[in-house]
Amino acid sequence: MRKPSGKKAKTNTKTTNTETSVARALRVWEDDPGTGVEVSLDSRPDPSATPLAYRFPAPAPEPSDDNTSFAFRYWSAAAALRRGADFWAPRVPSGEWKLGPVLPVLLDKGEDLNAFYDRQALNFFHGTSPDGVVFSGASPDIVCHEMGHAILDSVKPQLFDAGSQEAAAFHESFGDMSAILSDLQLPSLRAALLQDTGGHVSRNSRLSRLAEQLGAAIRAQAPDAVDRDCLRNASNSFSYADPSTLPSVAPASQLSSEAHSFSRVFTGAFLDALGAMLRAYAADPATPTADELANVSLHIRDILMEAIANAPVVSNFMAQVATGMVAASASLNAAYPDILKEAFTRRAIISLQTSVMATSRHHASVAAMTESSARSLSGIPLDQVALPAAQYGINEPLMVATPSHPRRVLATAAQPDLTPADPMSAVSAATQFVDDLFARGRVDLGEMETRKSVIRLGGRLKTHKLVREKGALTLRRILFDCGLCQQ
Repeated sequence: MRKPSGKKAKTNTKTTNTETSVARALRVWEDDPGTGVEVSLDSRPDPSATPLAYRFPAPAPEPSDDNTSFAFRYWSAAAALRRGADFWAPRVPSGEWKLGPVLPVLLDKGEDLNAFYDRQALNFFHGTSPDGVVFSGASPDIVCHEMGHAILDSVKPQLFDAGSQEAAAFHESFGDMSAILSDLQLPSLRAALLQDTGGHVSRNSRLSRLAEQLGAAIRAQAPDAVDRDCLRNASNSFSYADPSTLPSVAPASQLSSEAHSFSRVFTGAFLDALGAMLRAYAADPATPTADELANVSLHIRDILMEAIANAPVVSNFMAQVATGMVAASASLNAAYPDILKEAFTRRAIISLQTSVMATSRHHASVAAMTESSARSLSGIPLDQVALPAAQYGINEPLMVATPSHPRRVLATAAQPDLTPADPMSAVSAATQFVDDLFARGRVDLGEMETRKSVIRLGGRLKTHKLVREKGALTLRRILFDCGLCQQ
């Protein structure tokens, strides 16, 4: 990581003519302060533009070329969030956030190496590192990750409270995919990426490495808590495993059932597919162009969002989305279904059996639901089930939302021997999820806090809370955090 200085960081020389010919009225970070690459924009973004408007703290500061200043951080966040929202907006049917038409952005809520989305705002913080103070809200990678949570919450709100390790991990994966795709909307970054990777965009690069600066700050405190070169790297070799068989926590070099760790399986397959789709789409696969990469980013966005809309919230949600992506891709490019099948099968997200069935006529017709039926699915609430909670020191049942949507297609992940993995029941998936939450100390006990029998594991940001609803003790999600808090 390189500490930002008062001097301008080296500018990416692969900017477009539009970017190099303007009067450089606004300079912002291109993807993350840790890369040290700035980009010039020809106009100030309007956070309040619709659809998907934001509310930033007022008044807006005048732009500054000092990349350590509040103004530089403000406009870096505003540019990234506006770019990301404009990218996703065509695929958000309501044109609004889950909260409503405007989403507040709180650029610095205090000291913490973290950021989170809580259905009230995008929340960012500052923290210390050996190289000085770092601000999570300064990083386009991080702000577009948190925005990704808000986008997904707008189109699939049941995932927010779902008692499911896969649902939680997919939310984190979507945040990372959002950061990647939002980055690709910058012509300068696309050009530099193609040059740096020789057109193989699934390789380890600035695109795959998410949040380098804050990852380095975390690494200084907990060396094995994050990847060696960033917070999370989408260019990885992780394969799917039943989360119930994984440890609750593990070093970053291993896979665990914790949402940020487990998310890397789907994100890695996504990046693999993106790179192969670009080569299939390019007129010359050896030298894809920046414009071709921009078009493929739109293709994979549309494929992903259609699959999410059509996927029931069940225990093996990743397999459902992956199968839906295969089915949704055929109309865009004849090569895409096989590319997606390979990416997801190689990482065991879908089984060989599901891979073969995914492009069958009947399977594809069921998976490719109409827009109205997808909206109908989004309105189906999840079953609330009373789980025994004595193992947590709670002497009454705990109501939990289970991944209980009706299944429309047969979609399974693969076991280590490549045979199809039978999906867990909704109740078993929820039980495993809640066990993990309590084991990691992520539950705010609320009124139960005064009872000495309740286990307390403090120090971690709480993602869930116990509340009373209609007289029953109920588990509700408070927020999705960025995974930076390690205390």
